[in-house]
Amino acid sequence: MKTRIPEKPRTLTFLCVLSLLPACFTLPEDETPAEDLATAGQGLVAHVYSRPPLPTAYYEPPTANAVFVAPGGNDATGSGTEAQPYQTLGRALQVVNAKPADATTWTVVLKAGTYREGELTVSRAHVTVQRYKSDVVSLRGSVAVTGFSGSGPYTQTLTGFDPTPVEADCADTVLLGQAGRDYGSETPFAVTRAGIPLRRVAPGAALSSGQYRYDAATNVLTLADSPTEVEVALKRWALKTNAPGVKFAGLDVQNYATCTVNWSRTVNGLTYYKGAVLLYRDSESDSGAVLENSTVANNAANGVGVAHGRDIRLSGNVLVNNGWTGAQASNAQRLIVDNNVMSYNNVRRWANTVEAGMKVTFIRDGVVFNNLFEHNAANGFWCDQGCGATDPGNRWFVLARNVARYNDDKGLFYEVSHHGVLASNLVHDNGRTGIAVFGSRDVQLWNNTAVDNDASSDSYSANISIVDDKRCFTGDTVPGGKACTTANGCDPQVAGNYDHCEPSSVGPLANTCNAEAVVLMNNILSGSLSARPLLNVEDPNATAYGAPAILQAHDFQAYYRASTGAPATLIRFQRAANTSAASYASLTAFRTANPGREPQSVERGGGTRNPFFVNAATKNFTQDPASTDVWGRGQALPSEVLKAVYWPRTAPAQPSARIGAIEWRDKTVAAPCAVNAPVHHRRNPTSGDHLFTTMLSEAEDAARDWGYTDNLGVAFLASTTAATGLSPVYRLYSPTVLEHFWTIDAAEKQSAQSNYGYTQDEGIGFHAATASGPCWVPVYRLVHAATSRHTFTTSQAERASLVAGGWTDEGIKFHAGAPQ
Repeated sequence: MKTRIPEKPRTLTFLCVLSLLPACFTLPEDETPAEDLATAGQGLVAHVYSRPPLPTAYYEPPTANAVFVAPGGNDATGSGTEAQPYQTLGRALQVVNAKPADATTWTVVLKAGTYREGELTVSRAHVTVQRYKSDVVSLRGSVAVTGFSGSGPYTQTLTGFDPTPVEADCADTVLLGQAGRDYGSETPFAVTRAGIPLRRVAPGAALSSGQYRYDAATNVLTLADSPTEVEVALKRWALKTNAPGVKFAGLDVQNYATCTVNWSRTVNGLTYYKGAVLLYRDSESDSGAVLENSTVANNAANGVGVAHGRDIRLSGNVLVNNGWTGAQASNAQRLIVDNNVMSYNNVRRWANTVEAGMKVTFIRDGVVFNNLFEHNAANGFWCDQGCGATDPGNRWFVLARNVARYNDDKGLFYEVSHHGVLASNLVHDNGRTGIAVFGSRDVQLWNNTAVDNDASSDSYSANISIVDDKRCFTGDTVPGGKACTTANGCDPQVAGNYDHCEPSSVGPLANTCNAEAVVLMNNILSGSLSARPLLNVEDPNATAYGAPAILQAHDFQAYYRASTGAPATLIRFQRAANTSAASYASLTAFRTANPGREPQSVERGGGTRNPFFVNAATKNFTQDPASTDVWGRGQALPSEVLKAVYWPRTAPAQPSARIGAIEWRDKTVAAPCAVNAPVHHRRNPTSGDHLFTTMLSEAEDAARDWGYTDNLGVAFLASTTAATGLSPVYRLYSPTVLEHFWTIDAAEKQSAQSNYGYTQDEGIGFHAATASGPCWVPVYRLVHAATSRHTFTTSQAERASLVAGGWTDEGIKFHAGAPQ
């Protein structure tokens, strides 16, 4: 029997049937102290909100087809030139939207200033709205409120504008039954103070720092804190476009009265939208719209909304402090989300367990790459239904190189989807599961680092949790061979069902809602914030099928616990159908009960430090080069994983073998090492002699003139000169057995010369280290006694292979830089 994991209300999936609808950043100099709006009782790092950063990307204005806007311009007499600009963005868009509908790109260039505008639409294709060079351009949907009285609390009667529209209950009905949200969250009424969102309490309720009251009957706004830069949102959105080829670039967009809706909802004749910036098409079609290097923050509900358009891109943005989610997207094929920060969202605490920094549905061939999802009062990133591929032989849904940390719920969540690559992500200190794959098929989980997740005691949570789902298509055959029926404990879904489960007869791209064909390789799973295990794999109700049917392959994991009791269970694994998941206290116990599973994985525990990382205590999760548990070993990456980790490259080379994330956003780069010279490895296939040299010319000459034609690549990095901490590695040659020999030990060198025939002293081959360090990996020497041949390797896999082939392992002979 299968169960929905976790149980949750049937929330909106953002289907957005629109055809039925009417680079880097810097904090401003006047930054104020942050305010703590953390959820009480989370047991996590507090969410400390601060003023959103301003964009700094540089945009040169075009020399033609440009319309200029400046606060000192004039809409009536201006011509839109740089010398005679318009005053408002609204006027500039009116002009640009009326341009001929051809392929010419028109650019609206905004000079520095705050534009209190909104509810604007770009209806013409091929329009760019951008900042002027490095000018700070702010779009505000709010009105500034001053003149407060009192010494705390502080009150002001709102005059000069009508707040009635933003007090409308515009939220979709299906959301209103959810408990836990802040008072007034169903309205778009929103207040910020000094660039930081305030949380609303009911009229008459006591106020704490960071909170406000608004009494609609008296029109009185009351703040707990001193009234500095108080803003009340009025405009319902900033910019929206359903035209192709539109770009918004380098803008600061804040304080819009967005609403918690599927896409839009009309109340009292006014239409409210989910996002401040909206990129969409009325039906699924080409878009190519771009939002880049912009800040979208402090909006009442969602920051950015995307729907139906193909090839839309969100790149280099900061989406923070929004009342609901940072961004939502649906039915947007080939969506690219790269290099963004989506943090501190869901300020209004909408049903924490069903929201996210970014939530997407029905995104095929999408890319979510090198983003930061942190401190969201919800999940970090969540695909909820229908993500996957249209052509798995060419491209999959990519979720790679992201960092998800300090989110109240899951870090990365892939649910009821298929053909996804979740690779080289760093996920740590999240409130529940670090990486969750629920009810999804054909998922590749490779080289992720998951550390200290799950502060809860929720069932199915873990650093990595792979779980089946109760839902399935009625009458379909689930992977265990049983029919999808209520009698078998399933939740059958009919055609057109809400959850969009499809029968397996649709083919390999069917969204069956079943967990199967999942590959788990080369991951680090370290620690836990609770008693939950590091790895969880199960079909919870135990009667449909078990973990062996869910996992297609799994090996080369590295597990670490500070002690065997923290947590007591290392792995929770359902061995077969009709059985409950079993808890295993150690990797040895797991292997004994499940022969052949995870034979190359390692478990470590105890000690004063985590041996896998440079410094886990300071959250530096770069792998320690001295750790042979995580360096020089692991399964080679398959094509779809390689392309995900090194997106957008289409044919990347294999990286050096390692366990855990390979690259990720803001990865700590170690200080330059004293070694940077590649040591080229060549072999003479006739004599079997191995040559190691820092001189590429010597390697090439040896291949051309002396038969060293086997190019075995770069063995490791060394130094060509003496340096602190380095010792010479001597190079000898035996004219008797025709073999080169290297040693860092001067006594061994003397012995080889005197006793073993290595009479030709060829000097110092290179310099290396005798002891481990932050830059070093161990270099092993092996000997084949029958042929009097020696070789070196840093690879555990190659080391094992040589031993299996009759070589003798002589152990670590020196330390060098890892091959790149």
